[in-house]
Amino acid sequence: MRASAKEAAVYVGVGSNLGDREGYLEAAAKAVGQLPGVKLLRRSRLYDSLAVGEPQPRYLNAVLELITTLPPRRLLSLLQKVEQKLGRTAKGLGQPRTVDLDVLLWGERILAEPDFQIPHAEMHRRRFVLEPLAELAPQARHPVLGLSVQQLLASLPPADVLPIEEAPRLPLPALRLKKT
Repeated sequence: MRASAKEAAVYVGVGSNLGDREGYLEAAAKAVGQLPGVKLLRRSRLYDSLAVGEPQPRYLNAVLELITTLPPRRLLSLLQKVEQKLGRTAKGLGQPRTVDLDVLLWGERILAEPDFQIPHAEMHRRRFVLEPLAELAPQARHPVLGLSVQQLLASLPPADVLPIEEAPRLPLPALRLKKT
């Protein structure tokens, strides 16, 4: 089911680079789908990517498509509670996290507040956001730039962002058994 003409689809980016990344993304999608006033419609595949900024573990990223009766600030507050419930403590760029939830697009809505922007302020520069978003909504328009998600994605240089089934499988470190 898609959003009706009166409802706008909301796209939420979800990422994790600590612990059981896939488990955290699964738990986040389930928790978002259970929020009051929210109906989870679809989610993208998982994408594996390098972290932006300081060296840290690789991320898994996905995008959730939902509809909601909530105002933006209330949805943001509930998403932040989901992050906390799933163990997120660090805030800010360059910090590893168990889960990160960001409102990316909300139909044609534009919101420009110091601590909350719709569309997400950096989404048009991030392949790890646009790849999964293009899977769900390639023709969705960035209301500020006037370009589709597909056009934004095409404008970016190639990057290390792979659907999970194509992601490199790194060997696990050998276990060192403690001698007794």
